[in-house]
Amino acid sequence: MKRLVKFLKSRWFQHPIFWMLSIYAIGSYFAISSILKFLDFYYALFFHIPLFFLVYVNLLVIVPNLLKKGRYALYALSVLALLAATYWLHEFTFEVIVAETALYMVSFADWQVLVTIFAIYIVLTTLLTLSKSWYTLQQVEKEKLSIELDSLKTQVNPHFLFNSLNSIYSLALAKSEQTADSVLELSNLLRYMLYEVGEDKVPLEMEVEMIENYIELQKLRADASTKVQFSVSGKIEAYKVAPLLFFPLIENAFKHGVKGVSEEGFIHIEMKLDKGLYFEISNNKGVVDDMEQGKYGGIGLENVKRRLELIYPNAHTFEIEETADLFTAKLTLK
Repeated sequence: MKRLVKFLKSRWFQHPIFWMLSIYAIGSYFAISSILKFLDFYYALFFHIPLFFLVYVNLLVIVPNLLKKGRYALYALSVLALLAATYWLHEFTFEVIVAETALYMVSFADWQVLVTIFAIYIVLTTLLTLSKSWYTLQQVEKEKLSIELDSLKTQVNPHFLFNSLNSIYSLALAKSEQTADSVLELSNLLRYMLYEVGEDKVPLEMEVEMIENYIELQKLRADASTKVQFSVSGKIEAYKVAPLLFFPLIENAFKHGVKGVSEEGFIHIEMKLDKGLYFEISNNKGVVDDMEQGKYGGIGLENVKRRLELIYPNAHTFEIEETADLFTAKLTLK
């Protein structure tokens, strides 16, 4: 099947099809009656000798060397010269080559008609070439964006695993009864990351469930006085969202916020769904050693910003409000 698709996309299939349709169209246009006869195709075949020259000089020489390199003035002059050369070749074909055949015929098209036809073929084949180049470029860009998105996801996943294992390790050392439940929650998170995040969008309901699991795991590492609130409102069942989009923000809140605070730590998370999706997370700021170059959030926030640019271009707002002891991130998906 792949070989067939590859063959159908190849020039060895597409060019012959194009020329067969072209011969039929020219034969029909210049037909001497309503019924196509052998002489009509015979005429059309010789008519295509200058068209072959026109099309392939344009495709193989002028377009790649002039048009695609932005040399538009020289390209326009070259096209005019090509039209003149094609017109001369057309006259030569019928006055000399066809004259030597058994079925002698003359070209009965006016020069205005000939130049119009030649111009149509130049425009048509140029547009087809440019559209194919544009499609190829779009595919390459799409693959690059896909690779970048996958890379951003892989930046996120190890953080979850590392932090969660640390939490479970602490529980195991303390021989806590919560160890088994924590391992189960971690397994659910890992299953989600392995099998679900490969999709472009996942149900928001599933994302919310994983956020709740992750919060429960992170609360094991937080101080007992830390207050974590997570509220969800609106009909989330019918909404889909990019997977793991909110996790870096929540991770930053636990990692950089509630540690080292002089008073009770807190994390407030709110998600509302109306005409769009609104997500807000706020927490008090602690003093920790792993602040990256004095910039709150580090890689996590940059990860979120870049994914938003790639997945929700011109369809999101992302704001950060920061004071000496409070950090708030607000995200809206339109």
